[in-house]
Amino acid sequence: MKRWRCTICNQIFEGEQPPAPCPVCGADADAFELVEEAPEEGTAAPSALRYLLVGGGVAALEAARAIRKQDPAGRITMVCGENTIPYNRPGLSDLVAGTKEFAGLLLKPMDWYAENGIRLLCGVTVTEIDHTSRTARLSDGQTVGYDRLLLATGASAFNPVQAQPGGPSVQVLRTVSDAYAALQLAGRSVLVVGGGILGVEAALALHAQGCRVTICELSDRLLALQADAEASRRIRAALEEAGIRVLCGTTVQTAARPVLLQNGETVEADAVLVSIGICSELALAKQLGLACERGIVVDESMRTGLPDVYAAGDCAQFGGRVSGLYPAASMMGMTAGSNMAGKAAVYRPLPPATALDEPGIQMVSVGALSSAPFAAFTSADGSEYRAVYAENGRVTGVLLWGRVNQSVAAAKAVREGADPQKVCELLEMS
Repeated sequence: MKRWRCTICNQIFEGEQPPAPCPVCGADADAFELVEEAPEEGTAAPSALRYLLVGGGVAALEAARAIRKQDPAGRITMVCGENTIPYNRPGLSDLVAGTKEFAGLLLKPMDWYAENGIRLLCGVTVTEIDHTSRTARLSDGQTVGYDRLLLATGASAFNPVQAQPGGPSVQVLRTVSDAYAALQLAGRSVLVVGGGILGVEAALALHAQGCRVTICELSDRLLALQADAEASRRIRAALEEAGIRVLCGTTVQTAARPVLLQNGETVEADAVLVSIGICSELALAKQLGLACERGIVVDESMRTGLPDVYAAGDCAQFGGRVSGLYPAASMMGMTAGSNMAGKAAVYRPLPPATALDEPGIQMVSVGALSSAPFAAFTSADGSEYRAVYAENGRVTGVLLWGRVNQSVAAAKAVREGADPQKVCELLEMS
């Protein structure tokens, strides 16, 4: 079986051909590169270790895969929390837009877990952990023992907007239940709070369902972290051309009818959907006495301060930051699982990347886009835009608009810190 890596989100997929578009980031087929299938490396003497994975997202799933690869006999229990098996959380906007069914978001089919000896507990949560006795109590009264523990508890949506009596509903888009609730808004007026990548994708999904959508973004432009000023301008123009109203430099003051914004404007809305960030779930980690800042502090092996306790995904903090990105959660999970099963692995963060492919918008950005580009190029007809960002003579970021088939080269250049002038020549910026 061939394995394909998306150079934008770094996720690996199996198949004779790469998936197109990428189920995680939406990049097209040109963004994939073929990678070699690594040989299976089971331990010489399979253990009877008990592995408890707390969480049902991609970090827990990848940890389970890595454990099973090294330890074919270990007992793996995954406590999923949500009443469903692991799914592709970034794909929820596709579910809202109606372009995918939920079955298309599943990371693995149900029978895969049985075939790999993974015990799934869905619809229950871990309420208490006693690391002295190596036991965890679940919300349904069960007690589960473990030898190695992974906290992959994820995060909840950050939502400072308070619903008001008689005001519009206030919602988020973080779980499949949230997505189904958003589908009930079809044809209504919705204010999306947050103009980052997830907010824009949510706005487009609601627009596809016939909603009258307004976006408000506290920053002075959309996708301030993922796009430069020129790309942000183009995104805004495309959204407004589609009929989505965009208000930058303001956010919600009071979620009443109409909604009052901080700049004094009002917006008529039946619902407010908030997409402005996440808060790591730290309750169990704090109960265990683990070091927590914004997330659970881990080292490059995903180890915490307690023996045999690991953390990965949106709840984990490495190098002083919580990534909050799906590809990072996947790689953290793989690293944690390998180390839990006895095979040394090190987590090395990759440059963040974003792909957006919507009517009037075809953009890929990789790495850090500083205040001013090293060089920028716009085609004669204005349809293409490319920019290279650099510091200290090394490329730190690349943005492609309109012609994104060079995304593999762009991602490689950022990962390697290539010479910016050579990258400009490669991208034909003249």
